[in-house]
Amino acid sequence: MEIVIIGAGNVAHCFGHLLKIHGHQIRQVISRNKEHAQELAEMLQAQASNDLLDINMEADVYLLAVSDAAIPALNDELRLGKRIVAHTAGAVPLDAISRISTHTGVLYPLQSIRKEHKTYPPIPIMLEAGNDEVQRRLQSLAQSIASRIEIINSHQRLQLHLAAVLCNNFTNHLIARAKDYCEQESLDFSLLQPIIKETFERVEKYPPESVQTGPAMRGDAHTMELHRRLLEKDAQLELMYRVLSDSIYQFQAKKL
Repeated sequence: MEIVIIGAGNVAHCFGHLLKIHGHQIRQVISRNKEHAQELAEMLQAQASNDLLDINMEADVYLLAVSDAAIPALNDELRLGKRIVAHTAGAVPLDAISRISTHTGVLYPLQSIRKEHKTYPPIPIMLEAGNDEVQRRLQSLAQSIASRIEIINSHQRLQLHLAAVLCNNFTNHLIARAKDYCEQESLDFSLLQPIIKETFERVEKYPPESVQTGPAMRGDAHTMELHRRLLEKDAQLELMYRVLSDSIYQFQAKKL
């Protein structure tokens, strides 16, 4: 297929590279930042522009790989008639691009993506379409680059986006806080790398609730009190410790 990509960030880089590798032709990259558009376009052997008025009108699919906040402006400014247009956001409903085209869809990559990494991990794509024709075309496109495709609606996609924040963004933040704590206390954070690795390897093999460990799981009030005393100078981290410990205890109690 011939593709126009609007956007030049992480998702635009990822989709652009994967689509090109799998035989699709990226006709054009459009971004408000001209340098970013040119950088990605050169990699994909495509045209570059920072002006929507220059958009190539001969493509098969138009991918809106932009931030959530940029989508309303595109919905106001861009008019593509019956051409297939798909955004890539997790928390934006399908009808947010309804004024752009009568043939709209969503290709949401349920993965943490960084454009600096040219070897991408498996990427499940959550697909939504406004009609059967769009679904068929987008499904064909997604199948060429995705490890798994699920056809879902906007509400389900938002729910999965929330679940992704819980398991990816929040988990990463907790690890960042642990690293910061180690640095403040002159401890070697690298000593925690094996347990971090083991945690993620376990949840690939077992239900996470079945491998929960720790003082909150055991109801070990004495150890938790010792931990909280260590956090007296960091009220936010101490609060996080208490809330998560209480959540672990109550969640596990319901499972017994």
